Amino acid sequence: MKTVLVAAVALIDADGRILLAQRPEGKSMAGLWEFPGGKVEPGETPEAALIRELHEELGIDTETSCLAPLTFASHSYESFHLLMPLFACRRWKGVPRPMENQRLAWASAQDLRKYQMPPADLPLIPMIQAWL
Repeated sequence: MKTVLVAAVALIDADGRILLAQRPEGKSMAGLWEFPGGKVEPGETPEAALIRELHEELGIDTETSCLAPLTFASHSYESFHLLMPLFACRRWKGVPRPMENQRLAWASAQDLRKYQMPPADLPLIPMIQAWL
């Protein structure tokens, strides 16, 4: 089974809320909410992938020094195994905007379970709640 490396981030605003993005129509698991991020390309670090993805998907900029490793998910889907490091980020430039037709929502840590998420994201919620 192929392993896919995806980097994700818990963007945390001044009020302690976490940004979630809803997967747009046409993508696998469309309609589910997830932590922003994306696939790590060959030769790319997870941090570099996040910086790139945050710029492309949300129109914001951050730096490696602003990304703190928090936890990771390891989950087998039907056709691949997902390995997903999750970083926390409290500092970025710009205001997150939906650049790829996705909906965005700021959620408190207590409300994260109210959002329907992919199976790989669910084990990350208790870690985020404990950390905040």
